[in-house]
Amino acid sequence: MDLLTHYPALQTLGVVYLILVLKMVAVGSYTSMIRIRRGHYATAEDYALQGLTPPAGPDDDIERARRAHRNDLENILPFFGAALFYALTHPSLTMARIYFWGFCLARIVHSVAYLRQLQPHRTIAFTVGLLLMLMMVLSTLLSLL
Repeated sequence: MDLLTHYPALQTLGVVYLILVLKMVAVGSYTSMIRIRRGHYATAEDYALQGLTPPAGPDDDIERARRAHRNDLENILPFFGAALFYALTHPSLTMARIYFWGFCLARIVHSVAYLRQLQPHRTIAFTVGLLLMLMMVLSTLLSLL
C-alpha cells in the first residue's frame, strides 16, 4: 500500500484502532451477556416477547457496563479523528507509537477498571488517555497552522 509507505504512522493507527474497535465490541457484548444471564432486557417489547414483567429498577452491573461503553464512544471516536490527522502530518514514528499505543493501553485499562469498580485506577487510566490525546491534538494543530 503506497499510502502506508508515504504515511508510516497510519499502519500503527490502523492496528491500534482495530484493537480498540474489538475492545468496544467486547464491552458491548459483555453488557448483552449480563442482560441475558439476568433476564434484564433493554426494552418493554423484549419482556413482552418473553411473557415477563419488567423489573422495578435498573441493574447496577448493566448500567456500569453501559457507562463504560458510552465512555468509549465519547473518547475513542474523537481519538480516531485526531489520530488520523496527526498521522497525516508526517510525525515522528516513535511519538506516533507512544500516542497511539499509550491511548490504546489506557482505554483497555480504563474499561477493566470501570467494570471491576477499581478506583483510582479508572481515573488514572482515563487521565493518561486524555492527556495523550490532547498532546497529540496540540501537536497536530501546531503542524497544521
